[in-house]
Amino acid sequence: MLEKLTDPANFHISKPNEHALNLLTQVLAQNPDPVLCEVGIGIGATTSAICRLLDNRGEFHLFDYSSRLDDLKPDLDGLGFRNVVYHGNTRRKLDSYNWALAKMLQARRASGGPAPVFDFVFLDGGHAFHHDAPAAMLLKELLKPGGIILFDDYDWSFAVSPTLRPSVYPGILELYTEDQIETAHVQLICDLFMDHDEDYTKIDIGYAKREHRRAYRKRSAQ
Repeated sequence: MLEKLTDPANFHISKPNEHALNLLTQVLAQNPDPVLCEVGIGIGATTSAICRLLDNRGEFHLFDYSSRLDDLKPDLDGLGFRNVVYHGNTRRKLDSYNWALAKMLQARRASGGPAPVFDFVFLDGGHAFHHDAPAAMLLKELLKPGGIILFDDYDWSFAVSPTLRPSVYPGILELYTEDQIETAHVQLICDLFMDHDEDYTKIDIGYAKREHRRAYRKRSAQ
């Protein structure tokens, strides 16, 4: 998969997410062996950069289509990264990373130990409410006190998508209402489940006005 990073057609997704790397650097300063989670790997730009930062410390859990993870795993193995855990899902219509996250939370509760496991989460999934609302709720449970969650594409909507807006893909009108197409789903999710939760504090990551990403820190245990 990583060969796609040098393809000019992938220019806009070939660079690592600097906000994720900056926040991870903060995490590493406090915890040299963190447990991380990335939901949605794209073509592996941020994933591979995080692997280099970790340098086989801690654990790095990836959630995405099994086919994508199967493409990426040989590349990361070849680079010597052995701390990556893969959680794949099928491409069936109602399957997604939510199922794997739900099963993880269920298993951790059943084990009798603490449910929270992640020190840092980067959620860059489908950017649609029916995927990322449940993902956000599950990840809130799986995030450790003091941990950080970063939401990508905070301001994105189907209406601005170069491939999914109605003028390019009329079929989107059969899947979503006009309001759902115009609404930024990640922003809605943050407003509903993050901004009014007293256990979470928004982190300033450098946006003055229009935000493309938003990050939160979970309140530390008393």
